[in-house]
Amino acid sequence: MSYRLILLFNIVLLLLLMPAYGLADDCGLKIITERSYPSTIMNKEQLTGFGVEIVEALKKEIGCDAEIEVMPWARGYRYLENHPDVMLFSTARTKEREDKFYWVGPIACYKWVFYGLKGLRGKVKSLEDAKKVSGIGVYRNDARAQFLKSQGFTNLEVMISQEQNFKKLMRGRIELVATSNIGVDGFLDSNEELRKLAVPVFTFRNVKLFLAFSKSTSMQTVQRWEDAFEALQVRGVIGNIQDKWIQRCKEE
Repeated sequence: MSYRLILLFNIVLLLLLMPAYGLADDCGLKIITERSYPSTIMNKEQLTGFGVEIVEALKKEIGCDAEIEVMPWARGYRYLENHPDVMLFSTARTKEREDKFYWVGPIACYKWVFYGLKGLRGKVKSLEDAKKVSGIGVYRNDARAQFLKSQGFTNLEVMISQEQNFKKLMRGRIELVATSNIGVDGFLDSNEELRKLAVPVFTFRNVKLFLAFSKSTSMQTVQRWEDAFEALQVRGVIGNIQDKWIQRCKEE
């Protein structure tokens, strides 16, 4: 074989190998999350939290190098609704959302809770009672806001973040904040005054968090993540991460 043919053969071989070794496997997905304690926490420019740890474990199992992008929830949710090949976590799986996305999980089980100032304790014992307060803080495209709206609530005040809702609660501009029993600790731990004055008033729903995939994502991709989740669950990896951060989901 001539030198020229050998050189041509080597060039062709290199081009064939480049996609396998020269490029990272991004799984064909845009992976999005929001800063939300204790699922996604920014600690010295490093992401941590139970949601992040579970997704990173799944990426390792699959062999995926896609980066996790952090953005405001409303923006991430719009990406999930309007673009192909998007995965958003941690996403509450509700009746209102069931047919809009594909789901892998659950990665957490938790409760939706109204928080208010101590003076309101004992006065809100049902959703009907909550409809009568002057204002309830929710944030845009959040599952709690979607659920309460579907239940006929007309006293919802929609903000872009829970931080703003808790500030309004402390200033007396709203009476309740719709939050979760696992997420509220992040706000209470960072605000001594809020921790002294804010209390759980009424628990109104049990919910599970999942990885949500846009409807136009290929079923092959979704199945790849589902298989990885089941494998990690059998090996106890998912449960161990949950035990580290939150209460483990009970088997049904």
